[in-house]
Parts: sequence; C-alpha cells; structure tokens
Amino acid sequence: MACCQKQSQIYLILSNLLFFICGCGLLAFGMMATQVKFNNAILIPVNILKMITILGLILIFTSLIGILGGFYREKKAIHILYTTLVLVAFVYQVSIAVIVYDQAAHTSTWLSDTWNDSSRDYKLFAQKKFHCCGFSHTLDHPVATATCMPDHVINSAQPCYDLLSRYIRNDLSHIYIALFTGLAIELLALCNVITHMCSMDNTRRKWEVGPEEQHKFVHQNNYNISADTLVSPSIQSKSRQF
Repeated sequence: MACCQKQSQIYLILSNLLFFICGCGLLAFGMMATQVKFNNAILIPVNILKMITILGLILIFTSLIGILGGFYREKKAIHILYTTLVLVAFVYQVSIAVIVYDQAAHTSTWLSDTWNDSSRDYKLFAQKKFHCCGFSHTLDHPVATATCMPDHVINSAQPCYDLLSRYIRNDLSHIYIALFTGLAIELLALCNVITHMCSMDNTRRKWEVGPEEQHKFVHQNNYNISADTLVSPSIQSKSRQF
C-alpha cells in the first residue's frame, strides 16, 4: 500500500510538471501572438488568442495546486480543489477547440466581415504575404501598394479570398488539433489524482476499527473482567491460609 501511495505521488507530481509546461506554452503563445511577436500572428483571430491565453493561466494555476497536493498527500481538500480545477480546464479547453474547429470549417462566412473591419496593417500584411489585392475582388477594401492598384484593375494582383481563407483554415486546424490532443494530459492528471484519493481512502479503512471489531473488543474486555472477578476470591482465600 505504501508503494502504491509513493507511485501515485510521483505520477501526480510528474503529470503536473507536464501540465505546467503546457500551460506556460499556451500562455506564451497567446501573449506573443496577441502582441504580434512572431510572423503571421496578425492573421490569427484575436478572440482565439485571448481564450488560449486564459487557458494557459488556468493550466498553470491548476498544475501548481496539483504539485502542492503531491507533497501534502493527506490534505484531501487540496485534491478535491485540484480535481475541480482540472474538470473546469477540461471543459474550457474542449469549448475552445470546438469554437476553433467551427471557425475553421466556416472560414468564408466570417472572414469577409473580419477583412472589412480589420486595420490597415492587417490588410497590408495579407496583401504583401499572398501578393494579392482586396478581398473578394480588387475593389473590396484594398490597400494601395505596388501590386494592388484599385484604379488599374488589370494591372492589380488577384483577390486575397482564396489564399487567405486557405491559410487561416490551415492555421486553425493546427490549433484545434493541438487543443484536442492536449486533453490527454488533463485526463492523465485526473486519473492520477483519483487513484491517489482512492489509495488514501483505502489506507484510512485499514487503520479504522469497524463496529463489529469494536463490539468484539468490548465483549472480550467484559469477559476478562468477569474472569478476574471469579478468580480473585479464591486467590484471597489461599492467601489467608498462609
């Protein structure tokens, strides 16, 4: 039993270290992409980046609680709090993955509005990256460049719709695949903490005395007292003879 408890403690700490690394990765990706610290980050929808950043914070906080619970094995309240946080993170991550999947499947329905409302830097970056002009056609909210001349449609590049839609769909596909794959780590952490809590309960049952044992102990104690009472007069009578 002690060996099982030690193994569950080690698994709990290791899984939460992995949990912590994943949370730091998501947090760094979300914050850097929001601030456009790497190439092509400006093309990823901002709402998705914000949700990923929040998910990273939740995973980091949850992993720290899990590591704390690994060192304080007998604190059941910590394990219950940790289990609740893992379930919340699991549901939230599934929700994000479903939203990203839906946006990847229906890119054409929202990308047009995004293009119309986007900043000049967004349009300029997309037009330079894909060598295109405008969205659905060259007069659809373009930004004038050397290859995009709205006044000279014939000399302008092709619209950005197909190229941009394909690129964003591919990026979002990578994101929701990573999110769905990351659920395995949360399931691992959840299984480890449940195993640890079950081992704690088994240890308590081993050392607790049940009602039948208590009744048997009381009956045996009463029997010993009665036997001592019966034996003591004979001992006193023998002592008087001497």
